[in-house]
This record gives sequence, C-alpha cells and structure tokens, in this order.
Amino acid sequence: MAPQLPVALDEADWEDLLRDEDHELASAMINGALFEHEVMERCTLSKMLIRGCSFAHTTFERMDMTDTVLENCDLSNTVLTKGIIHRVHFKDCKLIGINLSKANLGHVTFENCVMNLSDLVEASIKQVKFTGCSMQTANFYGCKFKDVELHECDLNEADFTDTSLKGMDISTCTYERIDMPMQALVGCTVSTEQAIGFAKLLGLKVKY
Repeated sequence: MAPQLPVALDEADWEDLLRDEDHELASAMINGALFEHEVMERCTLSKMLIRGCSFAHTTFERMDMTDTVLENCDLSNTVLTKGIIHRVHFKDCKLIGINLSKANLGHVTFENCVMNLSDLVEASIKQVKFTGCSMQTANFYGCKFKDVELHECDLNEADFTDTSLKGMDISTCTYERIDMPMQALVGCTVSTEQAIGFAKLLGLKVKY
C-alpha cells in the first residue's frame, strides 16, 4: 500500500519538528534540510514529503514514520532502531550503513536506493519491496519476512543467517557470494544459475 499523502502539502522547516514539544510533524513538505550527527528519540512524522535532505549519522531511535515519501535523501549511518515505519517510500536515497535493527517495517518500498552495509538484524519486514537496490553486505540476520519482494537487487555478501526466504523470489537478484544457509532457501524461488551454484555448495555434480 502506497503512502497516503494529502493533495496539497504546506512547506515546513525541520526546525518546526524541533520546536514541537512532542517532536511531531504532519501533512507537510520539507526540502533540503540538514540534520546530521544529532540525536532525536521518539519523533513522529506523518503524511510527509521529504526531498533532498540529509540525516547522516543521526540517531532516531523509536521513530514513528507513516505515510511518508523520501526522495534523494541521505540517511547514511542513520540509526532507526526499534522504529515503526509504515507506508513509506524511499526513492533514490543513500542509505549506506543505515541501522534498522529491531524495527517494524510494513508496506514500505525501497526504490533505487544504495543500502550497502545496512543493518536489519531482527527486524520485522512485512509487505516490503526492494527494487533496483544495492544491498552489498547487508545484514538480514534473524529477520521475520512476510510478503517481501527483492527485484533486481545486488545482494553480494548479504547475510541471511537465521532468516527464512520461504515464498520469496530472488531470481532477478545478483551476487558473487552470499551468506544464505540451505535451510533458509526452502520454498524460495531462484534462477537456474543460482540453483546450480547452491547445488555445488551441497557437493552435487551438475551436468550441463
């Protein structure tokens, strides 16, 4: 389900969120905000359009973000642990090293994002789409997946230990090496080339 934004959004400054006693901001558009190397816990964003902003190296633990679109934003090494992220669209964003461990993601889309070194350990990821994303060395250890799509993503050296990919399709994704235990692949759709690679890991001799 896509973010549900009002037809018209008022322009706002990031300072509006800082000035609010409860750190809440809704139904607004923010352009070009710079909020780096800061700490802000339990803030709430709802029905927002955020463009060209940088939140690199900032901690937003337990953030509640709903019905929000982020375009061309930099969230490198941003901490969003234990947050609730619902109906959010990340488009063309830089998310290198983003920390989403133990976060709850639902109806979220990551489109053409750079997510190398991202940390999603023990996150709940439901009805989430990753499309055209670079996710090299991403850590999905102990994630709970439900209705997750991975389409044309770079998963080189990604770690899926203790995470089931049942019902998922990774056939369009690429990687040279991936940390994916055989039990994680039960019920997962893979390409012919990928299947041959996994068969070799099991010690099988494949005839061409």
